[in-house]
Amino acid sequence: MCLYDSRVAVDSILLRFSYFEHDWMEEDIDGPEAAEVVLLRVVSEGDWFEVDDAEPDEFDTLDALAARAEQVVAGEWKMPAAAVRLPMDRLRTIIAEGGWSFAAGEFSEFVGNNQDTEMLVRLVRDR
Repeated sequence: MCLYDSRVAVDSILLRFSYFEHDWMEEDIDGPEAAEVVLLRVVSEGDWFEVDDAEPDEFDTLDALAARAEQVVAGEWKMPAAAVRLPMDRLRTIIAEGGWSFAAGEFSEFVGNNQDTEMLVRLVRDR
């Protein structure tokens, strides 16, 4: 039995949410409390944006992606879980309002001069 029908056209979108840590260089961050304030501001002002990038392949469910992000941000970084939940709530709204389905996701952590902490997702929907 074939689950893929090539006659069905599919729309697809690749979205990224970034914590933009490299932009924090100009912030006056003195300790964990100050970092928490900046993180929560970035999350409350940030949004998912469309990108042209490699396919995410780390997670096949939104819940698995959210759990990993929360494990890092709330668990390892000791920051509020809201720093993950707010962008995830926005993504769930995008999915619901656009008729999308979650296809794949990826979470990557801040790496020195190379990358910010980001979540990348592929959303699909039948045309």
